Amino acid sequence: MGITMLMIFGGLMALGVPIAVALGLGAMGAIFISGKYSTLAIIHKMIGSIDSFILLAIPFFVLAGQLMNTSGITDRIFRFAKSLVGHIPGGLAHANIIGSIIFSGMSGSAIADAAGLGQVEMKAMIDEGYDPEFSAAITAASATVGPIIPPSIPMVLYGAMAEVSVGALFLGGFIPGLLLGVGMMILVYFISIKRKYLKSNKFDLKEVWESFKGAFLAIITPIIIIGGILLGVFTPTEAAVVATVYAFVLGFIVYREMTLAILLKNLINATVTTSSIIFILSSAAAFSWVIALEGIPQAVTRFIQSTTQNPYMILLILNVVFLVLGMFMESLSILVITVPFLSPLIKSYGFDPVHIGVMVVLNLMLGLCTPPVGMSLFVCSKVGNIKLEKLYREILPFLVPLIAVLFIIAYVPVTVTFVPDLLLKR
Repeated sequence: MGITMLMIFGGLMALGVPIAVALGLGAMGAIFISGKYSTLAIIHKMIGSIDSFILLAIPFFVLAGQLMNTSGITDRIFRFAKSLVGHIPGGLAHANIIGSIIFSGMSGSAIADAAGLGQVEMKAMIDEGYDPEFSAAITAASATVGPIIPPSIPMVLYGAMAEVSVGALFLGGFIPGLLLGVGMMILVYFISIKRKYLKSNKFDLKEVWESFKGAFLAIITPIIIIGGILLGVFTPTEAAVVATVYAFVLGFIVYREMTLAILLKNLINATVTTSSIIFILSSAAAFSWVIALEGIPQAVTRFIQSTTQNPYMILLILNVVFLVLGMFMESLSILVITVPFLSPLIKSYGFDPVHIGVMVVLNLMLGLCTPPVGMSLFVCSKVGNIKLEKLYREILPFLVPLIAVLFIIAYVPVTVTFVPDLLLKR
């Protein structure tokens, strides 16, 4: 039955069928052909898989990201980031990275970062003489930080499926997110010197203070979210609601840059995005259920164990597999399909599930800026009106620090586990 399902799924994908439909039809077709189970079981599994309190965080984080992109928050964040690092060679490129780090503490989505903050960043960089392809590449690369520094939609999903504390996953992303930012800024510094990209402004303490005041209410968003979770004021799901209400208040009452028409558009966009995500999750859950029935995850674990008992080799295999999958498939689909395989493997080798979760999410985010189907690349190409072929060439140097950080957190687990262990006393 498992082989039948994989053949149906592969055939539908080859025909260009959307992945959510291919997953669902693959599972349904295998059940129908084998006759071993009722097809109603698939429907119950699809519905039951999305009946989860934790998954309620997804639509609210999606909406929060939409609201923040249209409430004047992105402009204020970029101005503050520019005041901090604009005096360094390639100042606006560094501001792009700093802006993404700050914005990541609000949206939880790399696509929201690339589409919203990216518009502001790319326009400013191109206006100051940066190559459009470079501007788009740094925007796509820096957007990978979005789901690493909390909050994070992929971490919510991983936590729900693997039964891992979402709060611990959020905290585990802090150090890796900062390492990503440092790695990219080092690369940008040398590229800027080579290409003679100018400093955008002199360091002005007064401008830093003024821009900080303007962006302060946006900057404290992650403090509110993580602080509330750690203090037990609200759960990660409730934190998503708080983030949404907070963004609404900033846009309507504080900054007054949001209108009812903009709000309605945001609600529609968030509904469409959430529907797509939930459809994928529902279909992938059915697909994963059939895989589990056939005992494939356990078989894969046994096969890997027979190949090597070295945990370092296992980490290398996992990273290579996820990097390759991320080049061709949508990140949330990969996560839903592979978690059933991961869970027994994590247990058998004694890996920390928080460590593996953050590592896997970073792999998936690398896929967003990796050719040929990186969604962040498509978004930046559209926003900047840049040919994908040129963007593909320009993004390659940025993959070096991103992959380097990936292997640092893979082989130095304390970079992930230190903060959760310190604050949650695990």
